[in-house]
Amino acid sequence: MPLFMTETKFTEESLSALARRPSNRPESVAKVVEAHGGKLLQFYWVFGEVDVVLIYEVASSEDAMAILFKLSSGGAISSHRTTALMSNQDAMAAMHNAGAVASEYTAPRQEWEGWLDEGGES
Repeated sequence: MPLFMTETKFTEESLSALARRPSNRPESVAKVVEAHGGKLLQFYWVFGEVDVVLIYEVASSEDAMAILFKLSSGGAISSHRTTALMSNQDAMAAMHNAGAVASEYTAPRQEWEGWLDEGGES
């Protein structure tokens, strides 16, 4: 199953509420992920620009987005950023695939090889 990492920033109001009345957020998040057929693998509280990092697996990008809509719907989150994660094994397969597929693509550096900018193109 595809893996996703979501970095979440809570609103200041939400953080204040959690300080007054602690809530076990991983349990709540896991229920949402599981409702979409996935599994919450990691939940970390972090220092910096975001407050929480989630790593979870779910069948599709659509499921990942549905999870984000659900988690954001209560107004407790000010922002989130999600990244699709790929194992090294899958990345290696993609590298082999990229080298094996015939293509007419030419990189700009190859197209411009030998070109000399002498100015005066006005």
